[in-house]
Amino acid sequence: MSKEIVFNVGKQQTRIAIVEDGKLAELYIENAEHKRTIGNLYLGRIRKVMPSIQAAFVDVGQEQDAFLHFSDLSDNLPYLLDFLGLEEPTVEAIDVPKGQKDWDRRPSDILNRGQAILVQITKEPISNKGSRISTDISLAGRFLVLVPLQNYVAVSRKIEDDDERRRLESLASSLVPDGVGVIVRTVAKDRDAKSLDKDMKLLMERWRRVEKRLKEKPEPPALVHEDVDMASSIVRDEFSEDYDRILVDHEGLYHSIQSYVRAVAPQLVDRVKLHESDQPVFESVGIQHGADRAFKDRVELPSGGYLFIEKTEAMHVVDVNSGRSGKGKSQAENSLNVNLEAARVIARQIRLRDLGGIIVVDFIDLYDEDDKQKVYDELKKGFEEDRAVTKVLPMSDFGLVEITRQRLRPSITTTFSSANGAPSDDGGGDADPEELRQAERKIQRLESEVEKREREVKRLKEEDDTPDAEVETLRQKIQSLEAELEAARAEQQTTDEPDTSSVSAEPPAEIQEG
Repeated sequence: MSKEIVFNVGKQQTRIAIVEDGKLAELYIENAEHKRTIGNLYLGRIRKVMPSIQAAFVDVGQEQDAFLHFSDLSDNLPYLLDFLGLEEPTVEAIDVPKGQKDWDRRPSDILNRGQAILVQITKEPISNKGSRISTDISLAGRFLVLVPLQNYVAVSRKIEDDDERRRLESLASSLVPDGVGVIVRTVAKDRDAKSLDKDMKLLMERWRRVEKRLKEKPEPPALVHEDVDMASSIVRDEFSEDYDRILVDHEGLYHSIQSYVRAVAPQLVDRVKLHESDQPVFESVGIQHGADRAFKDRVELPSGGYLFIEKTEAMHVVDVNSGRSGKGKSQAENSLNVNLEAARVIARQIRLRDLGGIIVVDFIDLYDEDDKQKVYDELKKGFEEDRAVTKVLPMSDFGLVEITRQRLRPSITTTFSSANGAPSDDGGGDADPEELRQAERKIQRLESEVEKREREVKRLKEEDDTPDAEVETLRQKIQSLEAELEAARAEQQTTDEPDTSSVSAEPPAEIQEG
């Protein structure tokens, strides 16, 4: 399978696509209003302890209090609280014994209202629910995961070779400092001591900054460590020998990714490419249509059938319809073919939209048990490349398949209304996608031109013999481009707004009455 990661950087948001065999598999959009928070560390303050629901609510400075379930309390909780109580917190000052949980007090006896506690975001806020948090603190690197206030070395279960597991465990044990534990990640397979040692030092530097922040005695709630942004996390966690290239349309991000890959995987640095064409990168790779399709309720199937994807308060529902398909085929044959085709598309759409929680699929009725099994197997196969934990139940007698999928953040279709990153509540979903793309292309071209001119001014200023008039001319050109850029953005916002001129202020007569 050919795989690549594509980055499209705009002034207001970054879009990241994972492409498999030329098809858009995953899409992420990040902007200032919707920044990634998973992995952030907060010094929070406990607002409520509720033994009846086995949970506590913690103020971490977000709109809603974060949810700390007692099952997310780490085995080293007493040592973590002792660590926070130190005048100058350092992990070396806490003696953490080897082994499993050695405290048997009830969580409600350890946690108290008003108490300060160090927590990590494990799931972002969704709808009216706050973030989910844990006291199981960790910092992820390329090859290792640092686990402060623990005393163990573990190796990823995905590394199955026993000799390699023993080698990595021995190597990691020789590198781990006092007061911390470490987990060896899958990508560390076949890596040498130098690679792991460098990663360990970078992680310890990051943890020392957390300790330094805590020594300042910040008043809770306080952010004490911000994890990397979405772009960096995907390169760190995803990019490997399995990927043919990373394609970036922004020179600054290109150099940043190139430097990181050169440091951690120099043999892959040639796979990082800069997109220099005037054609937008998503269109150049052929995934813009797939991105637009992710924001439509109706998804057409190649055979002439279609899917209808709807969100309810409790779940997502997918309805499979035969549409115009099936000419010259028996009903049973047509139903099976449409369902098999739908199963493949449904798995892709769920990954692409990042749907989580409960998903119910209403397939076309099948009466043969072997046919039902074929559809079930095809659907399960579609989730093999999915990084989220997914469980698929067999088809019921009513043709329903229930799916549960790990949900770490709101789906992109909940947060945004279109593939250009328009917020979900601004009416962008009613705009013509082609008009939006044209506006986006114009904005990207102007942004690129402004950056190019600004670099030229910087270069000229560094040359002492450059005439002032030449620099001033360039500055005037930049001001002109910036004015044109602002006008283009205003034009795009107008394009995004739905036409309400024909909408009556009064409801129709037949529905005015209660």
